[in-house]
Amino acid sequence: MISKHFIAKFETGLTEIPSPGGGLHPALLGIANYGVMARLTPEQIFVKLRQAIKPGKRRVPDQEIWAAIKRAAADYKGKLSSPSGASCHQYISPKPQPIINDGRVVLEKIIMSAPFDDETDLWSSSPICIDWPPEDDAPNFLFCLYEQEDLIFIGNSKERGILGHNIRTVCDWIRFFRSGGSAGPHFIINPLTGEPAQKKAADGKTYRGDNNIKSFNYCLIEFDNRTRAEQIRFWSTIKLPVCALIDTGGKSIHGLIDVRKLATVKTFEQWVINIKNRLYDQCLIPLGVDRACSNPARLSRLPGLCRNETGNYQRLLWLSPEGRKVTI
Repeated sequence: MISKHFIAKFETGLTEIPSPGGGLHPALLGIANYGVMARLTPEQIFVKLRQAIKPGKRRVPDQEIWAAIKRAAADYKGKLSSPSGASCHQYISPKPQPIINDGRVVLEKIIMSAPFDDETDLWSSSPICIDWPPEDDAPNFLFCLYEQEDLIFIGNSKERGILGHNIRTVCDWIRFFRSGGSAGPHFIINPLTGEPAQKKAADGKTYRGDNNIKSFNYCLIEFDNRTRAEQIRFWSTIKLPVCALIDTGGKSIHGLIDVRKLATVKTFEQWVINIKNRLYDQCLIPLGVDRACSNPARLSRLPGLCRNETGNYQRLLWLSPEGRKVTI
């Protein structure tokens, strides 16, 4: 009964929500409060609010909605009471329960079932024969996995995104690299809009954040605590739509996964629900995958460049624009 009461309040608030510029900001918190008390997940509240907001005098960034939900959750960490005085549940942002109970055991089974643990075997199994020198990896990699007009960030991890400098079309980057240009060593795995968007921390705007993603094509998988042989075994066996495997020039192998073959992901909230929650939290993180890799604007190592710390090339080990034709 308590949940039904607050759900009704939440739904009423959605129908009566003011337009942007007409009192929307304080209304967001009030409606989010009812969503919290109705035991809805943060993602459910976000989607409902985003859909309910009408066009107005200003654009409402996703971060403003998330900030209201976060504030509502913080306000109700303790026990709640319904209008009748009955006790209500303690709100805790729900974490998806892993579907893999013992990730270490499952990972060991995957590794032990692998057909090989040598990078030569992995390289020779690539659907696209990587028969060019490592310094040609960047233009070939970009040509195979992205559209010519996709905007891609390539640069240092800490530098801000600048259109025409470190954010260019794939066509421009290919021309740049083939004429002897050098950039990197990182790239953002998904194409960008080219428009400024609010940063997650709401402290200004950026051209290279999660709110700047135009198309949600790929996610990144990386292990920090497995040997190179174990990583090769994992990648030779795991049933995921792998599009590229990149030797980082250090200890890791980065895997690009085609999320379009796993779920419909057109918006950031769909990414959170289908990729972060279901793929990472429920499946990959229990296996020991780096949990920091679960955002769509994740940086990876661009193949074809020499890594300063080690003197080793960041290079392609495996490439397939179609992705491995299997799914989880």
